[in-house]
Amino acid sequence: MLHDTVCPQPLPPAIPLKEQMVTFLEQILSLSSTEPATAAKRGRGRPASFCLQHLWLALLVGILSQADGLRRVWRCMVLGPVGSFPILTVTYEAVRSRLLAAGSESLQELFEQISHHLASFAAKEQVSALSLASFASQVVALDESTFDELKRLTDDLVKVPDKDPHLRPGKLAGLFDLRLQQWVRLQFRADVPAGCNVGILQLLQGLARGSLILADLGYFGFPWFDYLTGQGYFWISRLKERTSYTVQQVFYQDTDRGVLDALIWLGAYRADRAAYAVRLVQYQLAGKTYSYLTNVLDPAQLSMLEIAQLYARRWDIELAFLTLKREVGIALWWGAKQEMVLIQLWVALILAQILQALRLQIALQADVEPFDVSMHLLVELLCTTSAQGAALVPTLVERGRFLGLIRPSRRKLIVVQACEPEHICSLFEAAPPPRRARYAGRNGHGPRKPFHPRFTSHFLL
Repeated sequence: MLHDTVCPQPLPPAIPLKEQMVTFLEQILSLSSTEPATAAKRGRGRPASFCLQHLWLALLVGILSQADGLRRVWRCMVLGPVGSFPILTVTYEAVRSRLLAAGSESLQELFEQISHHLASFAAKEQVSALSLASFASQVVALDESTFDELKRLTDDLVKVPDKDPHLRPGKLAGLFDLRLQQWVRLQFRADVPAGCNVGILQLLQGLARGSLILADLGYFGFPWFDYLTGQGYFWISRLKERTSYTVQQVFYQDTDRGVLDALIWLGAYRADRAAYAVRLVQYQLAGKTYSYLTNVLDPAQLSMLEIAQLYARRWDIELAFLTLKREVGIALWWGAKQEMVLIQLWVALILAQILQALRLQIALQADVEPFDVSMHLLVELLCTTSAQGAALVPTLVERGRFLGLIRPSRRKLIVVQACEPEHICSLFEAAPPPRRARYAGRNGHGPRKPFHPRFTSHFLL
């Protein structure tokens, strides 16, 4: 059989997925007003020869293509058209000056507008990456991540020793919506050595009451748990080793299988105890004991299996940080000054929001879980692959399994031994009234050395 037969009808011209992605990004940008309100009050000098929308699109495409600096973005703008925008005949300094003049505030406005549009679309299409905890108004993961080191582009950085924290611009702390797979609150923290609990309460400003917060052991503390409960938030945490507690009420217990579901008081001694009762769930699997705490006290409202599954989704925010560092390029900073770092960070955040929404759409149309769609391969395909004239999302859905874009996720499957409601020995009646709290305030690390940050801390969202 011959395999080189000429097709009687010519195929439509191949359209690179990257070009389709550029068109998609341009459509997203067109929904938002990218020119700042202060543009009308232009100062002295030659007027800008290109609009901000052109610059934002070039930056988004550059980040998507793993550009290693602003010069590479400028070369793309002067060597060929970007989307529907024409080729420019401007110098690199003109592009850099235009970018610095616009500043990060304009990108922040663009981020908020795009995020609002994506959230409205998700609500209209009833898109959700999480079906658990329907009682919660919002389900968010809380964490922080330290940025990679700056390049030694300034004289002061040349003298900084290797691995010194001053080589890092700071940290990013935030809340990540697990249903929409979108960032909802972000803080740029310049104090690199500071613990994650420093200024943590400010991150909760604006978060709806009744939201469910998932956080790791770095945030573990009696004052933290009491504050969340007192403010009307739900929360889930792992139990820290050697934490003392007293059992108030046992809902279910199977000693042979190491299963326990009980109402407890944190702190068995008067010197250190929490104000509000919490719920402890424990189970054993493959010889390992898993222990979780939550202030959702009724087992009928939130089962042991759901608690374990929800806490496993705390890893979503770790993957979101990984997307920022590995897929959208903030592992390699373009500059060493704060304004340039913030501009690159904002562009990366905008692109990450769009990519997360795109992955969610692919998963919805392919009828798979969002994490069955590889983010790493999605970015690779958008940069390299061609398609025969089809739309972006339908093409990725249709060819996704063949290309390996859609594949079973390697995330750990949560298995908990069955504990049916009818097996619960004692039913939940009401939460006990809070008691007088006392916090020991232990700090085993002692006072840390003074740190003078290179940049300044502030909220992004």
